[in-house]
Amino acid sequence: MSQSMEQTTLYLTELDVTRLERIAARTGNPHLAEQLDALLERAAIVEPGAVPRDVVTMNSRLRCTLEGDPAPREWTLVYPDAADFEAGRVSVFSPVGQALLGARVNDTVSYRLPDGRAQTVTIQELSWQPEANGEFTV
Repeated sequence: MSQSMEQTTLYLTELDVTRLERIAARTGNPHLAEQLDALLERAAIVEPGAVPRDVVTMNSRLRCTLEGDPAPREWTLVYPDAADFEAGRVSVFSPVGQALLGARVNDTVSYRLPDGRAQTVTIQELSWQPEANGEFTV
């Protein structure tokens, strides 16, 4: 199944929303605040136990394949202050992070690279999701 960022339903917990709002407020960056508003517009705010087990949420670890890449990548979707792309920690506010949040296993989502080119990524496996493992404070 292929989805664009606009079609993907996000599942965020109240804790996720609170953390993201604090980060956006702390930075004082208007662009970050706009990105957060866009995420919240398409988000379903739910209790942690209501999050489907196959959905990419904050702090989820996943194996995915980028279009044109021969080997799968192992990524963790993180808050901006923990991001380190080279170490596989992708910020939720990056283009790929926004596309991944709310996607499900076997989905192919698209996003724009900083240079404007389109890129797709397919989620092969969700190796760990906090909500499915009872980790609500990660």
